[in-house]
Amino acid sequence: MLDILFLKKLKKISMLRTFLTIQQNPATEKAPDDLESALKQTGEEIFSIPTFFFEKVSEIGWSLVTAILVLVIGFWVTKQIKKIIEKRMIARNVDLSIRSFLLPIINIVLKILVIIPVIGRLGLDVSGFFAALTGVGVAVGLALQGSLSNFAGGLLIILFKPFKVGNYIVSQGHEGTVESISLLNTIISTDKGQVITLPNANLFNNPIINYSIKDWRRLDIKLGITYDEDFDTVKDVLLDILSKDPKIDQEKKKTVEILEFTDVYVNLAIRAYVKREDYWETYWRLYREIKIVFDSKKITIPHTTSEVILVNKEDKK
Repeated sequence: MLDILFLKKLKKISMLRTFLTIQQNPATEKAPDDLESALKQTGEEIFSIPTFFFEKVSEIGWSLVTAILVLVIGFWVTKQIKKIIEKRMIARNVDLSIRSFLLPIINIVLKILVIIPVIGRLGLDVSGFFAALTGVGVAVGLALQGSLSNFAGGLLIILFKPFKVGNYIVSQGHEGTVESISLLNTIISTDKGQVITLPNANLFNNPIINYSIKDWRRLDIKLGITYDEDFDTVKDVLLDILSKDPKIDQEKKKTVEILEFTDVYVNLAIRAYVKREDYWETYWRLYREIKIVFDSKKITIPHTTSEVILVNKEDKK
């Protein structure tokens, strides 16, 4: 009894499926004539499902495996190409600032060239991928306008070269040696051991003092003497100190002149030229030498004094 009911239900399902198939494609499909044919056709289709599933899985699996292989091998090749380009740049003495800026861009472009065939291998629409990538790029660009301005600032720094890696610069109240120039930021290290990250846009659009372009720096010392001291005598003493210093360029002009008059003392301007790398060493040594010589020659270095008057209230009474 159960077998008869099962066969009737199976026949109804098969006839319904056949009817729907004929409606979709009446030119190629033909309804089975009897229950036996319907059962046979349905059974063939049921048993063909595992084969169809296995074929699709095999096709997708092979595409996935080859895509992974292309991705791995492609990334390895891009890494080697990047190394070759870097070696060529070093061999041709390309500036470190340009190398540190261009190599990340080259790396990104090469990896995109690898990803494109991988997407095609997976059966995805490459043109659709580019359309989606363009849309994402526009959205990201609108959200990161500041970053894009920093990127543009980095390009301008590389093109016009107001400074390069290794230079000692001062900008926006910060000073230090340039360690790297990246896509968005410039990193400098200070003598205090600090690392400062400066956005490229702000850095390029503000004044930059570069102490590393010229081989020589002018050393400026501001020194005060009392009005009682003889200026010519003090000037001869200071010029003698400058002429005996081993780091000061004796061929360039040395200056000792009156800079300004104040209510308490006379300010002198002491100027000489030293090599860039000897600047601070010479600066500290000159101050020390001036103090020693002035003390030995009894030349007074003025200092402000305060007079404290103590009032006894009992004496007032």
